[in-house]
Amino acid sequence: MRPVKKSLLLVILLLNTQLVFASRRDLVFEKVYEAALDLPRIYFLIKRNADSQPLNQKEEFETHYAFLDTGASGILLSRETAESLGVKLAANAQYVDVGVGGAEYFKVSEPLHLCLASFASQNPENQNIYNCFGPWRVQIKSQSIGLLGEPLDVIGMPAMVGNIVVLNSAATNELGYFAANIKSKNSDGIPTVDFKIAIRLKKFTNPKDPRNTGPLPVSADNPVIDKIVVSLNGRRSESSWVLDTGAMMSLISTKQAKKLGLLDKNGRPLAKVAFSIPIGGVGDVTMVNGFEVDKLTIPTMNGFNLIFKNARLGVQDIKYFDVEKKTEVVIDGVLGSNFLCASAKMESMLPSETGETPFENIVIDLWENTLGFDLREDTNLTR
Repeated sequence: MRPVKKSLLLVILLLNTQLVFASRRDLVFEKVYEAALDLPRIYFLIKRNADSQPLNQKEEFETHYAFLDTGASGILLSRETAESLGVKLAANAQYVDVGVGGAEYFKVSEPLHLCLASFASQNPENQNIYNCFGPWRVQIKSQSIGLLGEPLDVIGMPAMVGNIVVLNSAATNELGYFAANIKSKNSDGIPTVDFKIAIRLKKFTNPKDPRNTGPLPVSADNPVIDKIVVSLNGRRSESSWVLDTGAMMSLISTKQAKKLGLLDKNGRPLAKVAFSIPIGGVGDVTMVNGFEVDKLTIPTMNGFNLIFKNARLGVQDIKYFDVEKKTEVVIDGVLGSNFLCASAKMESMLPSETGETPFENIVIDLWENTLGFDLREDTNLTR
């Protein structure tokens, strides 16, 4: 890709997504909606020993996939998956985790080797393509409840720290899967990115929670983006957000919403509610109201701002115990996958309009702690 001419005002229509180079310092996107059309997926298998056969090996190898979630501090298996694979539980172990729906109690597994392969693989039945991590104890969901009746398995940060995550964004424009892969540093096939955003890792878990008993599951810190600014009607709110690929929708806290004039001091809407949709995760499912703001601005490492005009954000408080401050804290914001892949505008719980992503790939480098964006070639940028 060649650099954009300094004085050029370039408007490119990408079907439902509009890309604007308003100046050499601003990269502006429009028509990014509240609901991601998919979440990153990755194939996995589980072993008790690195050189043993996968658990519950049948006559024909059965593939399993999970969602790759930077917002998850641990590894989470559904109760259904754990039972079908014959995963053993640590006796009397209990672990408390928090998410969008509040606190949830999990069981803890025996030590396991987790092996992963790209969801874009043409032959996921080939066990030789899987890279193994661990051994780790993982979280096991206590209730038999899955997403839309299906088991929900989540691969979180322990598998990503120190590695490079590649997400195939462009496939979602054609209603394909948001395929994910995890690569080691200097591996072949890591896309070159056009610009980067700095991220840092922050601890959101509380291992010393008195409700935890027995051996603890594996956990790792989560990525955070600093100095994200939301603007509306001349008001602005700057804060740090969690980068959460497992979030279908992006969120701000009620505190941030009040700063912007979206809510009154009692939390009642002052602006028109643009959408209302349920979101699920740790702590069960909750209904979230959302609003449209003028713009969402993220500083890049390349000397310009990444701006999403008319961004649509949900409002929800997600609390966690800050072990450094020794108090309960509310997360200011969550940047979800709707800003990374194709997205949908929701009306009456149904998609009414979709917006394409201008990104070919998203590269989350957890070796250098950057979030990289690889623009699609058909943007046809010229000097």
